[in-house]
Amino acid sequence: MVSIKIKIFGLFNWTIKREALWSVHGPVLQFEHGTYAIRYAGLGDIRQVEQWYRMNKAQNFKDWKSAMHMRSIPSFNSVFADYTGNIFYLYNGNIPVRKSGFDWKNYLPGWTSETLWDEIIPFSKLPMVQNPASGLLYSTNQSPLYVSEDSDNLKLESLPKHGGIELTQNNRSLRLSELFSPKTNLTFKEFEEIKYDMYYSKQSVVAKYVEAIIHAIDEEDSVLQTSKAILKKWNLSTHPENTEAALGMLTLTPFLKWTYQKIDEPLLIEYVRTASKQLMDTYKTLTPPYGKVHRLIRGKQDLEIGGGPDILHAVYATNYAPGKMRGFSGDGLVYLVKWDSTGKVYSQSIHQYGSATSRPDSPHYSDQSALFARREMKPVWRTKTEILQNLESSYKPGEEIKK
Repeated sequence: MVSIKIKIFGLFNWTIKREALWSVHGPVLQFEHGTYAIRYAGLGDIRQVEQWYRMNKAQNFKDWKSAMHMRSIPSFNSVFADYTGNIFYLYNGNIPVRKSGFDWKNYLPGWTSETLWDEIIPFSKLPMVQNPASGLLYSTNQSPLYVSEDSDNLKLESLPKHGGIELTQNNRSLRLSELFSPKTNLTFKEFEEIKYDMYYSKQSVVAKYVEAIIHAIDEEDSVLQTSKAILKKWNLSTHPENTEAALGMLTLTPFLKWTYQKIDEPLLIEYVRTASKQLMDTYKTLTPPYGKVHRLIRGKQDLEIGGGPDILHAVYATNYAPGKMRGFSGDGLVYLVKWDSTGKVYSQSIHQYGSATSRPDSPHYSDQSALFARREMKPVWRTKTEILQNLESSYKPGEEIKK
């Protein structure tokens, strides 16, 4: 039996006792319809913070790779780059060595040792790409088969058997491929522009849904026909000034998933009707600028913002009022980094809010939001001279802050 303290209100707590079940696989959950054992990579390992620390303290590629060999961070794709020109992609994961003969995507019999895995794939067998000839690597939570130019990408047969590794691309990886492929050289400004790309690929899930919606609308209803014409005209941009994106994103947001899932045409039409009504009721038009609908709201700031789900300028939003969307997730702390020929590093950064995210009374609670919404960056001060020249205040622990 284990004791569980439940907070009721204020200082009042209530302690209950419950039976805790454990098996050779790991923790056990018991329901009316069955009993399930859970086993996952990294079970019992508490060294995650240590590995993050060692990764951040690495002085070179060898140090960083040594930290990755700890295998205490059981997931997260990682990309490394340094001033010497090394670039490295790792599909990081503690992937179990699983036996054949089972559907590892489904429930498994827990009463046989055949399903009890106790080894993980060696580090050297994980999907990785080092210093590709193209000089290009990117990671957007896509399949490790699509992280560079085609000639540098891994082959399907190289992936671990029963690894559960995704095989598909997402919009961000599609767009990066489309934007990088024509280029042989890249300026830092072009690199920044690619980061803030606001288009959906014509091969994306969004493009497929828009096509399905257009095909579904065959009624004579004037509003639906106008909506159909707007969606046909939409170039899949989510720039704040785009006048077709609002209808598209309001229609898609309620059901948009990572992968395409067929939706019955009557339901698609209902989504279009709802979005159209919201726009007409709120703005008296079906084509308001996207930024008027799509907002970054923080403290007293209410700002127009571009981007969308699975866009390189990623902004995930929810409908907080009819015809109004509010970003709640996506791009957060963003860094752009470059090195010169001597190895000197230069970087820019931005945060969607500010450095005092938990203190509404601080001027830094939302002082970066306007820059973020305009897709602008600020320099990162690295030397003591730079820091002192831009210092707002200084203090020692126990002393008053000196403005």
